[in-house]
Amino acid sequence: MAITGIGNSCSNVYEGAYAAQKNEAETKAEAKDTASARTGNMKQAGTDGISDYYVYLQKNYDCMSKGNITISGEYLKECSDNSAKAKELEDFLKKIPELEKQGYEQLSAQNKALGGTVTYYQQTWMIHKDGSIQSTVYSVTETDMTNAERMKKNMEERLEKQKEKKEEEEKVKDKKEKEEEEKVKDEKNKKVQQAEKLNGNTEKISVLKAAEPAISVKYMEAESELEAKAMMQKERLEDAYYPKFDVNV
Repeated sequence: MAITGIGNSCSNVYEGAYAAQKNEAETKAEAKDTASARTGNMKQAGTDGISDYYVYLQKNYDCMSKGNITISGEYLKECSDNSAKAKELEDFLKKIPELEKQGYEQLSAQNKALGGTVTYYQQTWMIHKDGSIQSTVYSVTETDMTNAERMKKNMEERLEKQKEKKEEEEKVKDKKEKEEEEKVKDEKNKKVQQAEKLNGNTEKISVLKAAEPAISVKYMEAESELEAKAMMQKERLEDAYYPKFDVNV
């Protein structure tokens, strides 16, 4: 399942619901912080923004309230301080329900072809500090075949598809090589023409934008729902953010 990860293509201005709420909250917080300082109960600087933003995400996105997504504390802090980064994150969170639906339909169709039925499906998401995304699918499939037999059949089908794909690639290989040769010639001719038109002016060189990272997806097949949930409990993100409760509030 090829999925585009969180990239850098969002606009520089983000006027979302959280941005408006945050400005209002900051105005109210000034008076509260002043009073807290006088009583010696002021919270650690820099923590309120992340906490408030995390609560906001939980209230506005089901995937956050369900607890099947974990976000790096460092990345979350960056989003809470940067409206552009916040927009990137929230745009991705909006896509998760549809991505999970597509993942379930894809796995169901694949297992149905093998004579099985998906009886349990859960997908988790981890966003690392660099914005890269890792997703894990935990599933249970009922079938007359054992897991080993199903995996073997699935592997045989994949090998067959790879063979067909390789044959198709070989058919168009020569055609692509010729097209590349023509392309190189055209590029050289264009550069020569541009050099003649510049007449000593500085030539502008366009830099290709780096491709956005793809999400890595891992599939974990369990024998039962209980086993699948136990496997999920072992999943950990090293610097994951978890809300902390302030006893002074």
